[in-house]
Amino acid sequence: MKILIQLRTPTEMASYEGCALALTLATFEHEVQLYLDASVFGLLMQPKSRLHGMMQSLDLYDMPPAWLPDDVFSGWITGMLPSELAAQLTLVPEVIDSQEFDQVLTF
Repeated sequence: MKILIQLRTPTEMASYEGCALALTLATFEHEVQLYLDASVFGLLMQPKSRLHGMMQSLDLYDMPPAWLPDDVFSGWITGMLPSELAAQLTLVPEVIDSQEFDQVLTF
C-alpha cells in the first residue's frame, strides 16, 4: 500500500503520532511518504524534539526523504540543520497526484 502522511499540526504530540505511524507502516513494507508542513518546521528545528530524532532514522526504514513545501525548503535549510537531518528532507514535487497514493492521512 502506498501512503502519504502529512504532518500539519504544530504540536509535538500530533507530529510524533504521525511520524510513529509512518515508521510503523514502513516496517510492514508499506511505501510511506512523509510531508512536513511549514507549521511543524519549528519542531523539526528543535534538536531534542521527537520529530527531529525520528526524521534522522528514515533511512533505517527504507523511507524516501520527507517532503517540505517551497516556503520552508530553501538554500538556507542545509546550513541551519545538521547534515544527517538535512539529508532526510527534499522539496515537495510541483505536482502531487493524489491518485498515486492508496491513502492520504493528515495529522
